[in-house]
Amino acid sequence: MTGDLQVNLKTKRTLLATLLASLTLPALADEFSTSIGMDYSQGDYGTGTTSEIWYVPVVGKYETGPMTYKLTVPWLRITNPSVGPDGEPLQGGCESTESGLGDTVASAGYAMLDGSQGGVLLDLVGKVKLPTADEDKCLGTGETDYSAQIDVAKAFGPVTGFATLGWKKFGDPSGSDFDDPVYASLGFTTKVAVATTVGAAYDWRQKVISTGDEIQELTLFVSQRLNEAWKVQLYAIKGFSDASPDAGGGLLLSHIF
Repeated sequence: MTGDLQVNLKTKRTLLATLLASLTLPALADEFSTSIGMDYSQGDYGTGTTSEIWYVPVVGKYETGPMTYKLTVPWLRITNPSVGPDGEPLQGGCESTESGLGDTVASAGYAMLDGSQGGVLLDLVGKVKLPTADEDKCLGTGETDYSAQIDVAKAFGPVTGFATLGWKKFGDPSGSDFDDPVYASLGFTTKVAVATTVGAAYDWRQKVISTGDEIQELTLFVSQRLNEAWKVQLYAIKGFSDASPDAGGGLLLSHIF
């Protein structure tokens, strides 16, 4: 595994989704893991009013052979909602603080290459976002979204480079006509100690509406393995467009059974 990194869970753009790249070697034995995270971001998203998002996901992951299945169920708290956790414009005039269940995300990945051919890892991943969030409280769009992506990674000595290329099909809420964007990530990881990995990733996504902006953001992260079963990941985010948060960060605590 290249780190099982979810740098920005909300981007899934990414990564907890959003939260960037996660490639998995085919499991020699079935493996189940759970994670819980906390993600905070804030920005005005081009509106002049600061919006804050707290995103607390509970993640279950099951690996068997070349397949990886994942389910993410989050809790949300949004102040002055401008965009959703996936950077999509939200309908409704919510101007206060709203909280509740977020949209559930399910995914399945297949390891096409396991690193034995030229050291290249390659995963094909499909995702579906289920509208479990309350759109009337500006916690989601109330529509089902689909995405497909290719994740690739390769080691170059002590450094592992990784990249993601994907496409997302947005469900259109009433009165909306979202574009279906291409998205991409590019980054690297390297070990600085036996149990410590650091790295960086840059995320980009096409605009969702014609008057909107592209997602552009940089994430710095560190992953610390505590023992054979426990791992913690910390990250910080800096946005460079009106579709991205001005700043953010979070953590993810994972346990392997």
